[in-house]
Amino acid sequence: MKRTIARLANLRSRLPVWTTPLAALALLVAFTVLYELATKGRSDFASPENVINVLRQWSFVGILAVGMTFVIAQGGIDLSVGSLVAFLGGIGILAMNALLAREFGEGWGVAAAFALMLAAGAAAGLAHGLLVTRGRIAPFIVTLGGLAIYRSLALALVDGGEYRSASESMFGAIGQGGIPIPGTNVAPPAAGKVVPLLFPWPVAVFLALAALGWVLLERTRFGRYILAIGSNERAAVYSAIPVARVKTLAYVLVGLCAGLSAALLASRMNSVSSTGTGILYELDVIAAVVIGGTRMRGGRATIAGTAIGVLIRGVIGNMLNLLQISVYLQGLVKGLVIVAAVLLQRAEGSEGG
Repeated sequence: MKRTIARLANLRSRLPVWTTPLAALALLVAFTVLYELATKGRSDFASPENVINVLRQWSFVGILAVGMTFVIAQGGIDLSVGSLVAFLGGIGILAMNALLAREFGEGWGVAAAFALMLAAGAAAGLAHGLLVTRGRIAPFIVTLGGLAIYRSLALALVDGGEYRSASESMFGAIGQGGIPIPGTNVAPPAAGKVVPLLFPWPVAVFLALAALGWVLLERTRFGRYILAIGSNERAAVYSAIPVARVKTLAYVLVGLCAGLSAALLASRMNSVSSTGTGILYELDVIAAVVIGGTRMRGGRATIAGTAIGVLIRGVIGNMLNLLQISVYLQGLVKGLVIVAAVLLQRAEGSEGG
């Protein structure tokens, strides 16, 4: 028996970190599908429309999670991303509306809005990074302050109301459009026409960004520096790694991801709510990263695991809705999943140590 357990532990240590969350995702999907088949005779969960809906809904969180992986991997945290998304989306729409009011072309207005959101997101990340590295303020305090500041600014600019796009169609086309999926048709039979299901652009951007993040983390010097700093910052300093610069760049990266997420989310809704947009995004993002296998204390990270963690968060929420679990209990289930993921990481750490 002991030999079997030892062999299983050895096999597990050789597998990639993301295999555990992948197995958990597969079990969640299998349970939901089998339960629906047993109780209703069909699976709404496995329908293409529902799968695309889950991917679209969580792609905005996924984009943020890619950037957050780098921040957590080097031992930091960013609690401001949800409020920052609302603020960036709001100022982007305001800038676009101002240009359209002055009779600039719609294309120029949309391009300016997207550019502003990305640039402002990078600037916010740079400010966070400098306060952490040069100001020597704890990342928790810096970004907790950012959470309050950005939400307050988003509320103040429209007196707690909503930012509405003045663009007729171009601004919303990116977030609402997608790539037609061959062989699909979402039109009712009586319509007599074929309307293919769209693979949403936000999902495509999330997958492309995840692939880029994987290359950056696994195949570049920057990625190696990130993990070295998270493992032992003092040793990284002695190894001549530019710790302050690398940590600052990690915050700039998550700021850029916040700008991209804000642009796509604002485009998807054609508006931004100063009170509701981005609420609790920071918790969803951090949970997805941790569930995916990135250590909260830094030193180990996996972009593939983060993407799987995002899917797990999406599947759990969708599963609870389809199974008609009370909304008052859904937070309990999600919280237990996060705690279980951290306990699993601690158990793995004790095995390795």
